[in-house]
Amino acid sequence: MAQATGRGRVVGDYLVGGQIGSGSFSVVWHARHRVHGTQVAIKEIVMGRLNKKLQESLMSEVSILKRINHPNIIRLHDIIEMPGKIHLVLEYCKGGDLSMYITRNGSVHEATAKHFMQQLAAGLKVLRDNNLIHRDLKPQVQFILFG
Repeated sequence: MAQATGRGRVVGDYLVGGQIGSGSFSVVWHARHRVHGTQVAIKEIVMGRLNKKLQESLMSEVSILKRINHPNIIRLHDIIEMPGKIHLVLEYCKGGDLSMYITRNGSVHEATAKHFMQQLAAGLKVLRDNNLIHRDLKPQVQFILFG
């Protein structure tokens, strides 16, 4: 359950911090586990903004993330459902996505680009091995490129 405390908002066992991203249907928050201090990203999705087809796609994505475990694919730690909202507790990528890396560093050296492409290929291979495809690859996609 989400609630406000004197120190901020709480979702499940997590203290929610600042916003780290947003999309058409969700907002992503930085958070920490109240006991362990583990950093996570919480993707908050308002279900009322999703039509039936998008809700089915979301549930399919959640199902996939539950069963895939690979260092180059973002990890789903928990799902917290509330009336009208679902919170996906995801692995926190402190380095951000590839787009942020390029913005911070400008040009990317060939060796670094090769390393990133090898990580991307490894993640895509796991998806392919599970008869899955990713139809929306872009620099903002959160394959774990930097730990």
